[in-house]
Amino acid sequence: MRRLNARILLVKEKLKEISAIEEMVKESGFEVLFASDDSTGLAESFREEPNLILCHYSQMGFYIETKGTHLPIILINDANERTIQSASSSHKIAYLQTPFSKDILNTLIDLLLSTED
Repeated sequence: MRRLNARILLVKEKLKEISAIEEMVKESGFEVLFASDDSTGLAESFREEPNLILCHYSQMGFYIETKGTHLPIILINDANERTIQSASSSHKIAYLQTPFSKDILNTLIDLLLSTED
């Protein structure tokens, strides 16, 4: 996977600072695709063939079970939210807590995309 051709699916619902996250992803040279929680929006976004999903931590189960996809996922939560991490998934998952820098986000994206099957 060439990193600069990667498509990042950014799920709007429940993510705070969505504009800042979108800007970080775009400035890093990735194409940004958007999805919403509804099934129509989700189906449309998967037709765009994203390489990675970026969403709120609370949506993890929804995206792991959706379409049988094995896309890498970055789960974001706010500093004041508790995160329960589970290793029972075969998905490539990274956890990111706000606030975070563009460099940290890039490192996670690079790591997950470089280990793509």
